Amino acid sequence: MTKQQNTLQFGDVAIHILSNSDKLTVADLDLPAGAVASIHQHPHEEVNYVVSGVLDFMCNGEVTTLRAGEAIRIPPNQPHNITCHPDTPGKVLTAWTPVRQDLIDQLTK
Repeated sequence: MTKQQNTLQFGDVAIHILSNSDKLTVADLDLPAGAVASIHQHPHEEVNYVVSGVLDFMCNGEVTTLRAGEAIRIPPNQPHNITCHPDTPGKVLTAWTPVRQDLIDQLTK
């Protein structure tokens, strides 16, 4: 599959599935400057590593600002979102466990 075939769009946020196994899904997220990922939750544990940009991660009502080289863990079933600062786009490497079958299923539609 090409990168385009492995890409899902949620509003302004593009999710590129990089790897998937029985227990883990890895993706990169591209966020344009000022983009806001809607508040959501899921039963997966999630780790986000900021590759570039400055992003605010909200988890369960608490906001943490991260820059390139920093990471945050999002526990399962916690409301969370990401807001990219307005001066530069952001890129985030994300890993979910267990596998994000919901996202994989959307790729095959």
